[in-house]
Amino acid sequence: MRAMYLVTLKFRVHPLALSLSNPNELSQEMLTLDGPLAFAEYYKKKLSTSKDWRIKYLEDTLFPKKELEWASSIKSSYLLPTVLDKENEIVKLLTPMGFSALFSIDNQRAKYEYSKGKYPRRLESSQIILRLGRRDDILKAEVFRKAKNITLTKQVKLPSSQSGPYKAVDYTVKLYTTHILWASIVDGISKKELEDLLLILKKFGIGKKRNMGWGDLLGYNIYDLKKDSVTPEFIIHSSDDSRYLETIRPVSPKKIAELIGNPNRKTRSKKYVLIDSKLEYGADGPPYWRRQLVVKSALFQIT
Repeated sequence: MRAMYLVTLKFRVHPLALSLSNPNELSQEMLTLDGPLAFAEYYKKKLSTSKDWRIKYLEDTLFPKKELEWASSIKSSYLLPTVLDKENEIVKLLTPMGFSALFSIDNQRAKYEYSKGKYPRRLESSQIILRLGRRDDILKAEVFRKAKNITLTKQVKLPSSQSGPYKAVDYTVKLYTTHILWASIVDGISKKELEDLLLILKKFGIGKKRNMGWGDLLGYNIYDLKKDSVTPEFIIHSSDDSRYLETIRPVSPKKIAELIGNPNRKTRSKKYVLIDSKLEYGADGPPYWRRQLVVKSALFQIT
């Protein structure tokens, strides 16, 4: 039986998704859980019987006879930073727009209670500044030239690595993660299937740099969640006598436009006023390497 679940996940270090904002600045982006779950589902169905699944995976992704199809029906919210209050049996999620959403938990069941906080207080992505030294690239080019026995047609002076624009620069990257517990709302899969896929992710990890602990999944809990004021796509807040609807996963601009102005929508008795949104290039479902315009997050006031 397929239902909706609140899944809490404990990492050694939270997995990273980085986007390049300009030549020397990386921004940390929010991750959805359905991408890793879709990979685990693909591994279970198509790769697990191979002697070396990595070769089969590379063949499917790098040299496909046709575009790799992702037929997964799993849908999830972003991985949201979470605090667990065991004494009061409360799970508190911090949403992208800065609301604290509280869920009560009891015997592997979760119920969305209410939100705390006042808009606006958007949860901004952390910034990672990276100054790159270029000397290594110059040396690699020279090694390659000599290995291939390439002769330059005229005398060329190599750029100086001691001064000027090609000066070598050492750099240090420091990452700070304030939460080790994260949560996601998942739909479109049975509880048994979800447990099987999370076991696979516990083995492989989520994200890159596994040997450094990024995305190393240590444990998880699955709570049955009733569909009410929260789904993998949105959550409804009540704050200061106002009600808000917030998206908590990437959505297409078309869906946002339909929510605002479609007279045929089922919720036409309610009016949704867009008061904040953030656009980016990405995808609204797996595979996330596709590049299209999506609404990363949006906040509406319900009137």
